[in-house]
Amino acid sequence: MKDCILYYDSGTSNTRAYLLDRDFQVRYTVKKAVGSKDSAIAGSNRVLIEGLWELYNNVLSANELEEGDISAIYASGMITCAYGLKEVPHLALPITVEELAGGLVPFLEDTLFHREIILVPGLKTVHDDITFVNNMRGEEIEIVGALDELQSAGAPSDLALILPGSHTHVTCLQGEQITGIISNFTGELFHAIQKDTILSPVLQWDGSPPDREMVLKGYENLEKFGFNRALYICRAMDAFGEGMPRQRFSYGEGVILGGVRQSLEYYCKNFWPHCRTAALVSDEFMYRLFSILLEDSPFIDQVLWLPVSDGKSYGVSGLKKILSAKQR
Repeated sequence: MKDCILYYDSGTSNTRAYLLDRDFQVRYTVKKAVGSKDSAIAGSNRVLIEGLWELYNNVLSANELEEGDISAIYASGMITCAYGLKEVPHLALPITVEELAGGLVPFLEDTLFHREIILVPGLKTVHDDITFVNNMRGEEIEIVGALDELQSAGAPSDLALILPGSHTHVTCLQGEQITGIISNFTGELFHAIQKDTILSPVLQWDGSPPDREMVLKGYENLEKFGFNRALYICRAMDAFGEGMPRQRFSYGEGVILGGVRQSLEYYCKNFWPHCRTAALVSDEFMYRLFSILLEDSPFIDQVLWLPVSDGKSYGVSGLKKILSAKQR
């Protein structure tokens, strides 16, 4: 197997390396618990570079390849932040796939690789009021990778694409143009509450689907009382034995992720008036959860699902589409 591409999807805590053939089929993948967080803690990105190098050599040895068999190396995600491989400025919205392709940044890594790594920049919104400034690193390539699947599914040209994660980002798509972002503090907030507060026993997921009534109850109380009081009710449910564990967990998710619905509806009302469809790039649990949260929204009429799995990478699909656009 010659003329391969190596692609790094590098986040805050983890980096995955993909070996791609010339048709962008995934031939091998390997993951390591290293990311920009480790560089920040160490005060140097050396730890990240060494992690990337380890993954690189793992790919070569596992596939009986030599360095010359890798024609190019690409990377996206937090690897372009200040604690990554090289800080790359965000590109401003609105932006097309072709414009994103034109913004790729070559970087000569001369510590261990002694070769060029091509970086995919993140995206940002620009506004005089910091209230409306949003940004992402890593999700942009997944968004591009989802475009063809959305089109095949018959999705409308204007929609809100939701990518749940440490920071749940919602992007406004108009055809193949990315025109807006809403960034939300969700997964990290959930993790912090689950790990370091008295709500830890409540926010333990047993793998069961969300309880519709309790998700909606969490959102109702978020609207009625605000975040602090709504979340405390979750504590009261636990203290007085109200409901089953699945119900209490679903209530907590309704409170924490209900803020995503609130921000989406504000944007649909004020900035995205033609957006009546939401699409989820997520696992089944998150799809069901957001379908419940949005089922009675006056702004969203339907919720579509683009499932994720270990064998499928929207980042790889996005890289293929970006490089195809660059060659046109």
